[in-house]
Amino acid sequence: MPTISTRSPNQYRQSWIYISLLCLLLCCQSVVYGEEKTAVTPSSSPTPAVEQKTTPVATDKNKSATGTEEDTEAKTQAQAQLENSMDNVKVIEKTLATLRKEIDSSKKGVVLNRATIKDGLDQISNQLKDAYTGLEGMRNNISTNALGLEKLKTDLSAMDAKFKDNLLELDRKITTNTSDVSSQKYLVENYAAGGYETLLKMAELSTKLEKLSQGQTLQNDQKQDQRISMIKDLNRLWVLLAVVLVSLTPLAFVLSSNREQYKPLLDGTPQHQGVLLVCLGVFIGYFIIGFGLMFGTSAGGWIGTSSYVLGEKAIEPNMTPLFAFAEFLLYQAGFAMLAALIIYTAVGRQFSGAAHLLLALFVGAVLIPVFGHWAWAGRYITDNKGWLESAGFIDTGGSTTVHSVAAWFALVIVWQLSAQTPPSHDPDQPENEPVYSASAVLFLWLSALGLTTGTLSISSNQIETTMLNVGLAGSAGGIMAFLHYRYFRIDRGHITRALGGFVTGLVAVAASAPTLSFLEALVVGAVAGIIHNGGFILLRKYFLQRSWQVRTAYIVAIHGGGGIWGSLCVALFGSKGLFTLPDFTQLVSQLEGIAIALLYSVVLANVVFFLFTLNKKRFSVIS
Repeated sequence: MPTISTRSPNQYRQSWIYISLLCLLLCCQSVVYGEEKTAVTPSSSPTPAVEQKTTPVATDKNKSATGTEEDTEAKTQAQAQLENSMDNVKVIEKTLATLRKEIDSSKKGVVLNRATIKDGLDQISNQLKDAYTGLEGMRNNISTNALGLEKLKTDLSAMDAKFKDNLLELDRKITTNTSDVSSQKYLVENYAAGGYETLLKMAELSTKLEKLSQGQTLQNDQKQDQRISMIKDLNRLWVLLAVVLVSLTPLAFVLSSNREQYKPLLDGTPQHQGVLLVCLGVFIGYFIIGFGLMFGTSAGGWIGTSSYVLGEKAIEPNMTPLFAFAEFLLYQAGFAMLAALIIYTAVGRQFSGAAHLLLALFVGAVLIPVFGHWAWAGRYITDNKGWLESAGFIDTGGSTTVHSVAAWFALVIVWQLSAQTPPSHDPDQPENEPVYSASAVLFLWLSALGLTTGTLSISSNQIETTMLNVGLAGSAGGIMAFLHYRYFRIDRGHITRALGGFVTGLVAVAASAPTLSFLEALVVGAVAGIIHNGGFILLRKYFLQRSWQVRTAYIVAIHGGGGIWGSLCVALFGSKGLFTLPDFTQLVSQLEGIAIALLYSVVLANVVFFLFTLNKKRFSVIS
């Protein structure tokens, strides 16, 4: 660049031109920098918009609004910077125009400077053109970005609308769901109310059913109680009927004793009237003393210690009787009466009426009750058993307890009497005359039905079979005794044997009638008929040989022999079934009972006979 005089007036103008050029350069740099900055800003601004565009519809509304405001602010700033750049370009153009004028009006002395300045101005002009070009590009970018921004705005608006629509749809769905929930809640409440009412009805129905069930149970209990009460009443009625049947026993003996060939007793009392004395004595003795000894509270199983004179008050509170006191006493008194009448028939007119009365009193008060306690005490009170019963001895109808004891007792009395009487004596009864008449046998049959079934319950279904067994055994005994004597003897006593065999069959079956089968009952009766014939022959041949002892031989053969066989049949037939092997354990118990009954009867008979012989004046014995 040429040197300009410092003192020339144009020196300051030149200086001003340099300053102006410097300013122009700075302005150009500023414009270019502003262009670059503006170019960068619009290009970078759409990026968030694109990202905002890809945001899901469910994006929060506040975030979308914030993004839109930021894009709008960036656009505004870009436009403001563009306007500033354009203003700077205009200022530069004006400055350039002014410089050109100054250069043209300047002196020739400054040509070099002018050229230099002109070059600088051309350079500036070129830069300005470049700036214009950049500005145009930037303007286009801005327009493009503006379009992008408008599109972004449109998209955001669409997204906002869609978002609003989604919100509205969601709101509608929420409202609908709320309505549905309300409806469902209403339905649930209705269902709950209905369910509660149903539960109340079910509870009410359950209460009614429970009451009905209780009523049904109570009704069933009442029916059961009525049934039990009815069975008890029927049992009591049956016991009373058995008492009536047992009461036919004295009538049978009255019919048997009311015969012309039967002489009166020692004191002149007819024998059929003596039956009444015996019945009175045995009944009084059994009621006052005998029943208490037989069924009272057991003292070690040996003897009863209670007295029932005052009725059932003697029964201990912890003991419950199986039968009512009155009817059971009447029923059991029939057994004692049967034993006393057996002894009375066997002894006959060897004693006076008073002696028979006292003897019957002893039988009813001691003889039958003591042994009866051993074998039967548990009949009245279950837990009050005698020692023989506890040992297993069984005697349902008294084959041993009544018939055998009475028969052995009478045999000893008569045998003792025969040792003191002369050998000659008119017989009371011919040997072929039956001890029991046909009418008496029929009554004894009815009596046997009561003796064997009186303690059976109506509900046990054993009464009818027991009655049938009794009839079968008696019939088989009578037929077998008849056939045996008919074909093995030459005399004409087969009818007598048939009647005796029938009664022997009744005696034998009494011990086990409820447990026998029909065929076993026939066997028991048939063997009893043979025993009757064989026993009578044996007694007459070896023990009771005198003519006045014929009736005693029949009695002992019937009640003694039949009683032993009947007790054995409990173990042989009546325990395990039809013709099975004998129950040997039971057989031992039965043999023990039979032996004890024989020993007991023999001992007491000797004691009684000794007492009778102490005063011969009062109890005379016919020679």
